Amino acid sequence: MDSNFRPFVVTWLLALFAGVGVGLFLAWYVFPVSYTNAQPYDLTAPAKDDYIKMVAASYAQDNDFALAARRLYYLQMTDAAARVTALAQMETNPLTQQALVKLRLALNAPAVSMQRATFTSRPTRNLTPQPRVTVIVLEPTAVAPTPVPPTAQPTPLPPTSEPNPNAPRFVLLEKRALNCPSVGGGAFIQVETRDTNGRGLPGVLVEVNSARGNEQFYTGLKPERGNGFGDVAVLPGNYTVHLVENASSDIISDLRIDANIVECGSDLTAIQGWQLVFQQAP
Repeated sequence: MDSNFRPFVVTWLLALFAGVGVGLFLAWYVFPVSYTNAQPYDLTAPAKDDYIKMVAASYAQDNDFALAARRLYYLQMTDAAARVTALAQMETNPLTQQALVKLRLALNAPAVSMQRATFTSRPTRNLTPQPRVTVIVLEPTAVAPTPVPPTAQPTPLPPTSEPNPNAPRFVLLEKRALNCPSVGGGAFIQVETRDTNGRGLPGVLVEVNSARGNEQFYTGLKPERGNGFGDVAVLPGNYTVHLVENASSDIISDLRIDANIVECGSDLTAIQGWQLVFQQAP
């Protein structure tokens, strides 16, 4: 490069870098972009999906369909029901998937959903295992251990859902206790719902009651297990099960889960689950 032009080029590059630096400083710190009065329809596509999931989670707690429909309206989507369906099919979290399915079922019958009573959320049962306390005895004594009598299982809480007299009636066809090898570790209550022709029926709401609280889930969220299959993980205790909201059934009681639920333990005959089959009455 000609030595006569070198100072000019250096000066031009320094001015360019200084201009870029000053421009970035002004844009980021002095005059940053500020959004005001933004609406949900201004969100990006991933943010809209998160918004729909939050609407579904709120609806699953308060049952306020009018509020959920108004929140979805703010997205200004051409087919919100189709997007809710797609999100439910892609969702891997079972609780979020159940909330999306419930919202989708409500969108199918908005007039009926508007008439359902709303309710405040109640605390869910805590599945976190209690911490274990390890006692270290430095000098063991020759004291014979005192046998500890078995602790009586707590009585399940009464159901919280009011029966729907207009819902289809289901009868219990099968009630079978499951041992550890059949559930593969852990403890589960499995429910299968069938229509009058004996085919798997998805979208039926099941309520499980125990002394730890009450929990609801929909059938059909695990199609690989069957269209009418649904299950929930449980802890040792006594449980009752019945169909609610869009179905009705008798309360099935005496569902005891034994304490041996960690990797099957040493007692392979312990009751670690129940399988219930309901069929819609003709």
